[in-house]
Amino acid sequence: MQIVLENPLLQDALEDVDEDDTVAEMEITGALKAGKISETGANIITHVNNVAKLRERLESIQKKLPWIENLDVTVDLKISADEMKTIVNDNFKQEMVFYKQSSIGAQQSIARLRSMGVETVRPEDYFAEMVKSDDHMRKVKEKLVSKQLVMERTEKVTKMRKMKKLGKKVQQEVLKKRSDDKKTMMDSVKRVRKGHQQDDDFEINTTESEPSGSKKGDGINRKRKAKDSKYGSGGKKKNARKNTEESYKDVSSFSSRIHSKPKRSAKNDKKMPGGKPSRPGKSKRAGMKNKQASRK
Repeated sequence: MQIVLENPLLQDALEDVDEDDTVAEMEITGALKAGKISETGANIITHVNNVAKLRERLESIQKKLPWIENLDVTVDLKISADEMKTIVNDNFKQEMVFYKQSSIGAQQSIARLRSMGVETVRPEDYFAEMVKSDDHMRKVKEKLVSKQLVMERTEKVTKMRKMKKLGKKVQQEVLKKRSDDKKTMMDSVKRVRKGHQQDDDFEINTTESEPSGSKKGDGINRKRKAKDSKYGSGGKKKNARKNTEESYKDVSSFSSRIHSKPKRSAKNDKKMPGGKPSRPGKSKRAGMKNKQASRK
C-alpha cells in the first residue's frame, strides 16, 4: 500500500525511507541465504538511547525567542480520571473541554500582553488594507450575483412548471365534471323519453343567470333593456310597423292637442310663440313712406 502525503517534502522523505527499508531487507535476505546470520539474530532489534546526541540535536533546532514572538500558553485543567473516562466517549464534552482550555489560555495571554503594554483592541480609526484587490472582489461579487440570478431563474421556472401542471390538472377535472354532467343529463332525457321517469323528477333550470355587475338594485339589466328598446327583443321583425285591423281601430293613444295643428292665419301666427307678423298692405306701405319723407 502506497502512502500519499500532501507535503511533497514529506512524500520524498517517505519514498527514501521505503527504498532504504527495501535495500535493508534485501541485504538481510541475502545474508540469511548465505548463512552469515541466523534467523534468531535477524529478529533481534537493538535500541540506542544516546541522550547526549539527542540534547545536542534539540539545542541545534531550538530557537530561544521572547514570548511575544510565539505567544505560547500552557493550560492545565486538572481533569480527574473518572471524568476523563466519561469524556473519552462523548464528543460534545471533548469540545467543551477544548473550548474551556482555549478560553482560559486567551484570558491569560491578554492579561500578560496588557502587563507588557501591548494593545489588544483595534482602535476605531484603524484602517487595514484588504488582501484582495478591488478588481478581484468585484469579480467575486459579480460571480455571486450571477449565481443568485441563476437560482432565482431556476426557482421561477420550477414554480411555473408546477403551476402549469396544476392548471392542466384543474382543467382536466373541469372537463371531466362537464362530461359527467352531460352524461347524467342525457341519461335522464333518455329515461324521460322511455317513460321510466316522471317529468316532475326531471328538473331543468331554464332561467338564464345574469352576469355579475349588470343588475341594479331593482334587478333590471339596464343594458339589455336599452338594446331591446332599440333593436327589439327577438321574434318577427318584418312588417312590425304595419297597421292591422286592431291597430287601425285603436285610437286610445290619439291626442288632439298633440296630433292636430291650428289653422294658419295672421291672428294665429301672432298668438303662436315665435310666429311672424303679417306684411302690411300696399296703401299702408305707401303711407308709411310718405311719413318718413315728410320728416326728412
